Amino acid sequence: MKKTALLIVGFVFLAQVVSAQQPDMPPMQQGRHIVKALKLTPDQEKKFDDLNLEHQKAMVDVRAKIAKNQIELKGMLKDGNVDEKKLLQLTNENSKLQAEMKEMGVKKWIEINKMLDKDQKEIWAKHLLRMGAGMKMMKERFKDGARKMIMEHRMQNRRGDK
Repeated sequence: MKKTALLIVGFVFLAQVVSAQQPDMPPMQQGRHIVKALKLTPDQEKKFDDLNLEHQKAMVDVRAKIAKNQIELKGMLKDGNVDEKKLLQLTNENSKLQAEMKEMGVKKWIEINKMLDKDQKEIWAKHLLRMGAGMKMMKERFKDGARKMIMEHRMQNRRGDK
């Protein structure tokens, strides 16, 4: 039972680490390829950069909260003292924070979309679809890896490996 609880905590921790980590690029590099494709005016480009900076600042705080919760989860694992109530609380809090991050991303996308002309909006929408497809592929790879990890654990238990 203790092994199963540790496996669950480890899996939750791993899932949160993978989903929360998104590399930050310097503001001047973020989205440069889409800026070129959109052919933004200097004014639009400034607004685009300002929105990205604002978004990055907001994300720092949310990611810090998630990281703090992950450290607490890691501490529980290390100590071998799994407090179910605390585990659920931290997991729920991180889920809410991740939802907040996604909402902030959508709001940023909407704000950028508002400043574009009709042709630019088409390019912007296609960009979002491509990014969504890429994220879906990454999610599927993570799920496959998690399934493999669980199956390996089950096989070890059946063989009696400890």
